[in-house]
Amino acid sequence: MPTVLTGALGVEDVLAGKKVRDVSPGLYQKYQTLNPLLALMMKMPKGRRATNELVEWTRKDLLTRWDAISAVTTASGAAITVTPTNVSYFKVGDVVQIPQLNPAATETDIGVVTTKTTTIVITAVGWQSNSNVTAATFPTVTVGMNLHILHDASEEYSQSPAIKVTQDEQEWNYPAFLRAPYAIGNIKKDGKNYTGPERAERRAETHRDIRIQMEEDLFHGERYYRDGTNGRQFFMRGFRRYIQQGGGNNVLDWSGGLTEADFDEYLLKGPMKSGLGGKVRFGFFSDDLILKLTEIGKAKQRITSEKVNVLGMAFDVYKGPNGVRLLFTDHHLLVNDYEGAGLIVDPTRARIRPYGTQGQLQFHSEIQENDRAGIKDEWRILMSLEVDRFEPHGWIHK
Repeated sequence: MPTVLTGALGVEDVLAGKKVRDVSPGLYQKYQTLNPLLALMMKMPKGRRATNELVEWTRKDLLTRWDAISAVTTASGAAITVTPTNVSYFKVGDVVQIPQLNPAATETDIGVVTTKTTTIVITAVGWQSNSNVTAATFPTVTVGMNLHILHDASEEYSQSPAIKVTQDEQEWNYPAFLRAPYAIGNIKKDGKNYTGPERAERRAETHRDIRIQMEEDLFHGERYYRDGTNGRQFFMRGFRRYIQQGGGNNVLDWSGGLTEADFDEYLLKGPMKSGLGGKVRFGFFSDDLILKLTEIGKAKQRITSEKVNVLGMAFDVYKGPNGVRLLFTDHHLLVNDYEGAGLIVDPTRARIRPYGTQGQLQFHSEIQENDRAGIKDEWRILMSLEVDRFEPHGWIHK
């Protein structure tokens, strides 16, 4: 028997299955900027195409100008005998300085290495105008004091001094083999959605996912390999691990608080040290760190009022203590235990190394087994990260 309706027909009287749903055709994502670090690195010149699982590069340091004293045999006088921490840094004829900001009138802080074995003998260069005048003495020399190596001083008709050059260093990384697959059943393959075809939607979703995988690896990856059931599994080292294992000056722990002086000292002695990189660094920071920098910067106009647009991303600008600009933006991946953290990168001192013909993000279509109904597609990339020097980069945490 039919249901009889009387009076005005309201929306509640129309069968739900009869109505045309009013659904916007778009699919709205949570974040608009998903991978700012990857976007920056991908736009920079790429490194040499890798063709081996051991991705290598060579770096070199300048000759060291400072070395700590580990033992003192003769503590004062016109000649002193000391044991440097690294005796290979010195040679006969090197002029060295005993750090002393204000030597007394009868002292000198300059000497020349006259003998070298496992120790070095440093003879004072007098404060008088020539060596015939009574020689001066050195200031007090103690263990832990650093000797400052100035230059070579050769005798007039001498042969070449002893050779002292630096050994090259080999640095390396492994590639990352990243994949993001999806599968669509045979029935759903031809189904219709308000947001568009399911396959196209999943393709876009996994494309975003693999780029986030790349971003996470650039941040936190560690180099390693292990043997699995289907061959060897490689792990790529990211920026944070290079920085943490490179030296303490480039890691800032602000768990005890952060002041303008603290941050400037860190920048000046760490990732913005003069001469190590370009005039611009890029910072990818958590919300807590940005709030703290905003508190520091706005009071003294250290943060400019206008944002800088780079690769379609808006960056704030922090005026560094030595003229180097720090362009920074917030990063949605730095949450939970990484709230308060930040990564500083100089993109001129690091580069992505694409691996062979698989070094570009590739889409592989219909890779399912021959007898499998439906469709399986996959995004893949093989890449590595070359960080030629860790010094121009920085890691911040609390």
